[in-house]
Amino acid sequence: MHINRLSWDSDFFGYEVGSANDYSHLEADNIALAQSPFTLIYLGLNQKIIDAPSHFFLADEKLVLSMDIGSANNFEVHPNIQILTESSDRLFSLALQSGIYSRFKVDPNFKNNEFERLYKQWIVNALQPKPNQYVAGFFDKDSLAGFVSIAEKEGILHIGLIAVDAATRGKGIGAKLLQLVFAYAQKNGFKQVNVVTQAANAQALAFYEKNSFQIISRTYIYHVWKQH
Repeated sequence: MHINRLSWDSDFFGYEVGSANDYSHLEADNIALAQSPFTLIYLGLNQKIIDAPSHFFLADEKLVLSMDIGSANNFEVHPNIQILTESSDRLFSLALQSGIYSRFKVDPNFKNNEFERLYKQWIVNALQPKPNQYVAGFFDKDSLAGFVSIAEKEGILHIGLIAVDAATRGKGIGAKLLQLVFAYAQKNGFKQVNVVTQAANAQALAFYEKNSFQIISRTYIYHVWKQH
């Protein structure tokens, strides 16, 4: 098993973070984890670990969903949607709402506001002007009611964060934001749109499947914390 140091995570969180995808549950792997210099190691696996050690926290059952963009589809962009160029407390608040099932929120071993800091930084990064990257907001009576962020990765358009304020759900705002993403993808020649969610987030999963997304991969992510 090889553990890779994650420079960005380590610098951002202020302690050493690594990742490994080839954990085999053999004694040698457990020794390597115990002797590593990392405070936190992410393990991404295709299956759950049977009888996982107590310091292995199953933080996420990560689902990647994909929607194929066809040239015949007619996607409409709602007039209440605007491209956002600046951060705001309202946008940060919605970003935090989008991450209620995030592994950085559900893992009680995080003690330094990692979830809040990470999602705020995510928004700051998403607002940076780059090709095929933007943040769009839906405004309800001049108030930001929802938003979506997108970015291109290896020729695929990815939804980064998407959220609708709890007070304005049930009005189809999320679907309208997806229509914007689909229209952009179609106009700019993207064949598919991908999004990541958590299996525990049944509401989000149902929302994506209702809007023609299909699950294409499932990964079990464990957080292995250094034992003291």
